[in-house]
Amino acid sequence: LLESGAVSSKNEVNIMTKNAVDVIFGGLSYWMFGYGLSFGASSVHGFCGVGNFFVDSNSTDMGDTFAHFFFQSSFATTATTIVSGAMAERTKLEAYIVFSFFNTVTYSIPAHWIWDTRGFLHQLGCVDIAGSGAVHLVGAVTGLIATWLLK
Repeated sequence: LLESGAVSSKNEVNIMTKNAVDVIFGGLSYWMFGYGLSFGASSVHGFCGVGNFFVDSNSTDMGDTFAHFFFQSSFATTATTIVSGAMAERTKLEAYIVFSFFNTVTYSIPAHWIWDTRGFLHQLGCVDIAGSGAVHLVGAVTGLIATWLLK
């Protein structure tokens, strides 16, 4: 709602649609690839996770797996929602859908660094308070890059 108050009234529905796109397409890409890159069964030298793509679970750990997935998915899609404010009123919906899909996957690598116990920043003692590193920094940097590309 903050974004829709910062744009002209004719673009409010567009902003709300883009927020829905973030959840739908960002959530889909996080389910397909992002969760596996963030919290895969194994780690590639602390850089990214490998495994757990297309998140599914057996009946013994289903609650824990899906609760963790949905919790982390909200952070992943929030990183992309930050970017939609930077690109407000300047992108076509079709291009933004593609961006939303891939930006969520991009977010997954720094999320592994910080939040997975095998991530290299986590092992160096990095503490992320309320997503300030993985969520807000990734959102800000990709927003800056997207704004620069739109110029």
